[in-house]
Amino acid sequence: MGLINLDIYPRSTTGKNANRRTRAAGRVPAVIYGKDRDPANMELDAHAFNVILSHLAGSGAIFRLNQEGSTEEAIALLREIQKNPVTNQILHIDLMEIPRGVPVTVAVAVHVVGTNATVKNGEGSVAMAINSVDVSCLPSELPDFLEVDISDMELNDKILVQDLTTPVGEILTDPETLVLNIKAAAVFVEEEEETEEGAEGEEGAEGEKAEDGDEEKKDD
Repeated sequence: MGLINLDIYPRSTTGKNANRRTRAAGRVPAVIYGKDRDPANMELDAHAFNVILSHLAGSGAIFRLNQEGSTEEAIALLREIQKNPVTNQILHIDLMEIPRGVPVTVAVAVHVVGTNATVKNGEGSVAMAINSVDVSCLPSELPDFLEVDISDMELNDKILVQDLTTPVGEILTDPETLVLNIKAAAVFVEEEEETEEGAEGEEGAEGEKAEDGDEEKKDD
């Protein structure tokens, strides 16, 4: 995803007891670091941040920081999240401010678009090899995602990273990396049918042998 708006609030108290009170109030302690600035103690809404995390899906996150009482815009990269190993509660967040005009490298999601005839009629399916690629660009230009149109693809066709395009910046992932391909969907069904037919044949043969054995006994 692109820049994510994140509301932050100044924090004047520090230490374990203060941090516990902050978390009890539904907020998470945070620190913003920067190359040309002193570390700043902040806090943010725990619920809002958890909602953001649920939509990241492992991708990198760059935030547009909206600080209460400040008109200056700051952009920061999510550096570290500390969690309770038992409850999984977020205990602390580290953010790294990005200087203006400096490009960053972030994992950008790949979205599949278009209607594919082979997939629609059940003859094939889309097999994703990767879900994101690394893109280098200015934070303010970061695309939400890169699109892959599968409309004209046929069975066994594939898309490599070199086939993707980005509206800004540069894709840094290895160009030969497989993104997705259209694979046959009926192969496993046919194998199952053949297995069932083979099992029925074996059962029939065993039944015939048993009948022959009974007849021989009667003849004796």
